[in-house]
Amino acid sequence: MTKADLERLALLRLDDALLLIEENRYSAAYYLVGYAVELALKACIAKLVQPNTIPDKAFINATYLHNLDSLLNTAGLKPAFDEDLKTDPQLAAYWAIANNWSEESRYAFWDPFAAASLIRAVHEPNHGVFQWVKKHW
Repeated sequence: MTKADLERLALLRLDDALLLIEENRYSAAYYLVGYAVELALKACIAKLVQPNTIPDKAFINATYLHNLDSLLNTAGLKPAFDEDLKTDPQLAAYWAIANNWSEESRYAFWDPFAAASLIRAVHEPNHGVFQWVKKHW
């Protein structure tokens, strides 16, 4: 899967989540908005893969994780993110919400408040997690 594919999928999953929450499909919206962040981080990781080289096995294994904090580290973005958290308390608050998402979220029932909170944390145009990651594509 290419970096462009991952970017496109991330944007599509975010759009899907926004449509689903309007249809009161809170659990699906919750899962997909978190998945959008995962895909966005994986797009950042994809640009680290060098052509004509075999990446380190640990790097490849880390790429297939579904933990947002781990993916942020694998993408090499953790130092920049930590710096931005110091100057943007809203981003820090939004990250605290978004970082609670996991792959296991797809097996849970999410209420309107939880889904709306995660979507706001991810999609908010000035301090949202997705917006921050997208700047690093």
